[in-house]
Amino acid sequence: MKLFNLTSSILVFLLLISSSYGQTNSTLKKDIDDFEKLSKKNEQMLSFHPDSAIVYANRLMGIAKKSGSESLYAKALIAKVRANVLAKDAYDLNQKSFAINQKLNAENEIANNYMLFGVLCLNKADYTNAVNYFNKSLDISKKNKLYSLSKKNYRSLSTLYGLQEDYPKSLKTAQAALKFEEENPNNIDKAYAYICLADYYDYTGNSKESNNYYKLAYDLFKSNNNQYNMAITLLNWSILYEESNPVKSLEMELEAQEIFDAISPENLYSSNNLGNMGDGVFSLIKDNFQIKTIAIKNLPKTKIELLNLAESYYERSLKILKKNKNAYGLFYVSGNLSELQAYKSDYKNAYSNLLLSKKLNDSLFSQKNKNAIAKLESEKEVLQLKTQNEKKANLNKILIGSSIGLILLGFLVYRNFKNKQKLQNLKISELEKDKQILAIDAMLKGQEEERSRIAKDLHDGLGGLLSGTKLSFTTMKENLILTPENAIQFDKSLNMLDNTMNDLRKVAQNLMPEALVKFGLNEALNDFCSSIQSTQKVNIIYQKLGSDKKYDNTTEVFIYRIIQELINNALKHAQAKEILVQLATNENSIHITVEDDGIGYDTNAIHSKKGNGLANIEYRVNYLNGVIDTISSPNNGTAVNIEFKV
Repeated sequence: MKLFNLTSSILVFLLLISSSYGQTNSTLKKDIDDFEKLSKKNEQMLSFHPDSAIVYANRLMGIAKKSGSESLYAKALIAKVRANVLAKDAYDLNQKSFAINQKLNAENEIANNYMLFGVLCLNKADYTNAVNYFNKSLDISKKNKLYSLSKKNYRSLSTLYGLQEDYPKSLKTAQAALKFEEENPNNIDKAYAYICLADYYDYTGNSKESNNYYKLAYDLFKSNNNQYNMAITLLNWSILYEESNPVKSLEMELEAQEIFDAISPENLYSSNNLGNMGDGVFSLIKDNFQIKTIAIKNLPKTKIELLNLAESYYERSLKILKKNKNAYGLFYVSGNLSELQAYKSDYKNAYSNLLLSKKLNDSLFSQKNKNAIAKLESEKEVLQLKTQNEKKANLNKILIGSSIGLILLGFLVYRNFKNKQKLQNLKISELEKDKQILAIDAMLKGQEEERSRIAKDLHDGLGGLLSGTKLSFTTMKENLILTPENAIQFDKSLNMLDNTMNDLRKVAQNLMPEALVKFGLNEALNDFCSSIQSTQKVNIIYQKLGSDKKYDNTTEVFIYRIIQELINNALKHAQAKEILVQLATNENSIHITVEDDGIGYDTNAIHSKKGNGLANIEYRVNYLNGVIDTISSPNNGTAVNIEFKV
């Protein structure tokens, strides 16, 4: 899964240009003309090259201050907010503009202020006030037939309802935005509406329709050479292919990033795309894709290079997010980066990023906003505001203009909340589980290494010494003259020495079977079952099914220990007369069955008081990613079935 996804409703504002206070002197008229021309260029930059919008906004502010016009000054303030909606002073600047427009009774500009307030609230996940402001702006824009602004408000509400999983309202408002195209056609606005519909169908699981609307939007942006929105559409579109075609998804993100790097590398959309690229590369690694067969330009072909590449994407994304203090993006990217670093065994940095993600998670997600929206809609606040606005006299000339758009940056991170929240809550437990597995791994491997060392010392050291001692005594006997009684006693001593050597061999064999090291798992199990058969009053049937595939040493040792422990349990506790042992292997799995005809037991009761034997079996099964199924009941024997995927 990807780190965090983009809510793809792209909302755009327009500065509605007008004269100020009806002044007509030539100097003011020239300032207004210059302001209008520069505003149009600024609109283009917001859509085609957003990083340049700040420069244009500052120039607009210069013209406004020079003119002394409060109307132009209010518009210039809006331009500054639109150029950097995440700036610390964005809310204060919009509030200052709003106060001026209220003083001038500039109703159309007030609608733009309300729209911006909605964006600013949405950036802080304040859904209650976001819905409030969008509806206020919508009331004014519908009343005054500001079609373009009405479309933006409908698109904003469509996305917001989608985030809240109120899908009927999401569809209704998206269709309302598209319906305005009949009265006020605009290809860019139509493309934005298509993206809202693509989002809706994505939310509701209709990938085919979602794909169709993304393509329609992309084609419209491309026909207008609007590369910035082409990149944003590719970013949203790629999400549809995350699971069905991850290679295609990554290719679309790489194509989008080329555009972002060229025209707006520090934009939050760029940060979002970088995070998704990190997810895409990391997913290919975890899913064991044949990387060398993937034909993506400039993509490394080794696992370590790909891990480093994914990490660099995450770090670039985090740098932009920290610069913009975007809590949602930091939450997702830090969590995914932590998972990747843990995968690389970089536990120090993984833990640091995990703490950051956990801290953000605790503060971000609650249900208060959804409840507040329902409360807001029942309190008729929108109707009250509409009544107040109708009482105000319009003392100035109606402001006139057209729109192209302000990108609603706050929607960048919300679309995948419902899925990412669940996944993120699992990451902490997964990292802890990884640490436990590492500890178990070290413990089990350490046990086997120590068993092997002791077995070797017993066999080669003490065993060799005893064999030498026996040979020495045998040679000594041939050179001594013994009485019949002493000869009998001497032979008894030699027999005791033989028994000691046999017991020593058994101990060494139990610690590390020589057949397992020399001949493999099948021969070792066959020898073990035969030795039990010869020393115990029980019939052991060993069956080997399937291929004779050789597995790695750790796997074979662990399987041997599992079967050894199961047989010992049956001998010790089951009072069995017959034990069936089956080992079945194929190319993809290993199946183990150990079944006895003993007294059985209550499987529910045994879990509450299981000893080290059963615990060791479970440790080894879990280490090999196996599944164990035990069937038993009193007086009905026991059957243990274990399956490993290889």
